Amino acid sequence: MKESIKKVSRLARLKFPESEMGRFVAKAQAVLKFVEQLKELDTSKIEATSHAIEVVNAFREDSVQKFEKPNKILEISPSRLENLFEVPKVIE
Repeated sequence: MKESIKKVSRLARLKFPESEMGRFVAKAQAVLKFVEQLKELDTSKIEATSHAIEVVNAFREDSVQKFEKPNKILEISPSRLENLFEVPKVIE
């Protein structure tokens, strides 16, 4: 469990002191125990859903529209390179 928590925290880019590990292990074990309790429930008569409430998409046709003043948007950008937005690197 301890190694799993270390791996997940690394993937989520979370840092916490080693002294907190015991607390996280206990909480994770409590969550897994609760999941095991849920597995014991009879759900055979419950219809499968992907959302708690019904979700309906309102589709519309895509249309190309010319934007007359692209420099207006670039002016408010925190960082730009010529006519491009400059953003921080997010992929290693």
